[in-house]
Amino acid sequence: MDTKDKILTAHQRQIWLSHLLARVGYDTRLGRLLRLGAYYMDAFIMLKAWTAFLNVRWQAIGNKFYAVDQAIMHADHADVKALMQTQPQWRGNDLGIIRILAPSYLLGHPLSLGMNGTEHTGVRAVFTRTLPDPIQQTTTIAPLIEQRLTQAATQGQLHIGKDLPRMMVWILHQLVFQIELSEADITASNAYVDGLVLASLPDFISKYLLAFKTAPHIRHRQQMVDRYQQTPIWSSYRETAAPYDLQGATIANSLFDMVHIAGTAGTSALLGSVIGVLCLNEGLRSQVIAEINQVWTGTELPTGAALEQASLLQKVILETARLYPPVRFVSQLAQAPGEVVIGNSKCPFQQGTRLLGSIFTANRDAAKYRNPDQFDLNRDFTDLLSWNGTDHERVCPGRALSIGIIQLFCFYLFKHYQWNDWTAVEWDFEKVTAVTPNNLILQGFTRRS
Repeated sequence: MDTKDKILTAHQRQIWLSHLLARVGYDTRLGRLLRLGAYYMDAFIMLKAWTAFLNVRWQAIGNKFYAVDQAIMHADHADVKALMQTQPQWRGNDLGIIRILAPSYLLGHPLSLGMNGTEHTGVRAVFTRTLPDPIQQTTTIAPLIEQRLTQAATQGQLHIGKDLPRMMVWILHQLVFQIELSEADITASNAYVDGLVLASLPDFISKYLLAFKTAPHIRHRQQMVDRYQQTPIWSSYRETAAPYDLQGATIANSLFDMVHIAGTAGTSALLGSVIGVLCLNEGLRSQVIAEINQVWTGTELPTGAALEQASLLQKVILETARLYPPVRFVSQLAQAPGEVVIGNSKCPFQQGTRLLGSIFTANRDAAKYRNPDQFDLNRDFTDLLSWNGTDHERVCPGRALSIGIIQLFCFYLFKHYQWNDWTAVEWDFEKVTAVTPNNLILQGFTRRS
């Protein structure tokens, strides 16, 4: 059986399962067991070919189809946008398509993405308080970026998949907590993010049977959240959270996830894709360099005004985020039971059913974007779904900082540094990892004299 047949056959079983769950109960012990089987069956396919999984079901079944644990996947731009803008939302403790089945990996705390009500509002208020405005604090952020690039220059190369996450987690800890991570800390933090898939296994397996893998990650998380609460700036974060009755451990764990998952993994992946795009397109790279030279002399720290004036670079970042979104799925839960038409079948769903939005396919929807698979800066980016769109409660609070950091990296990369060659620029659309050219290496990477 080829991949397409496996994808469609597995979906037929999901159709059958929806009717069975209506009889046995979605959240009964038997219902959870049946859904878990469907989850791992789809997950096994997606691990090898996640874009084929999405595209085959989208093209053969329609704008809505089943995925993983009876989740209803929304694939086109209009449906994903509507799902994002549903208010109020009811969230589960999920990271996109990944179900967090091992709470021990998160020290028993929910992801901020899985919070609801006052708790969610309070955590977002803390995030807003902690994340600096790149326009206002450019002179704080820029030296941190140059410091890490200078270190990379000593090794003579810049590895996108290995070096950028290490740089980002160090920079974000400086900005959010004013603490400096050691190289051992950085290694442990990156290993924690790489091991997140272990949280999708039942807790008994993750915590005990795989303790040789998970115990170091869990221990590192505990050490970091304890350390956050000892920093001088911590009292201001507690003060921000006070009206929402958030416990210190809740705040610290949410900030850990914000820095490591959204900040480090997301921003470094998008930065890597921007670098890849500019390596491949010599003409565009020349235009970006000319713009950087126009807005920044390079003899002093960049200013917020320089970032605002770099409009071409901003468009490059936005179009890269459309084609290669670092966050590919959004998730919430159905607040009431109902019925959905999937293909030619009317399928019942129950309260608590996961509703997933595929940002990746929505960003490549031909009904929204002309020639959606082509890189085109002459687009209307006002309705871009990357960073969870705009004007609703799910908007990514770190959008401005993410874009600002990437701009500043490009300022320094093309003004103060040079490289004489690079390896192949390839985006991996098969493995379920961040969409970025992880194997790209800038060779002969040195600081300009």
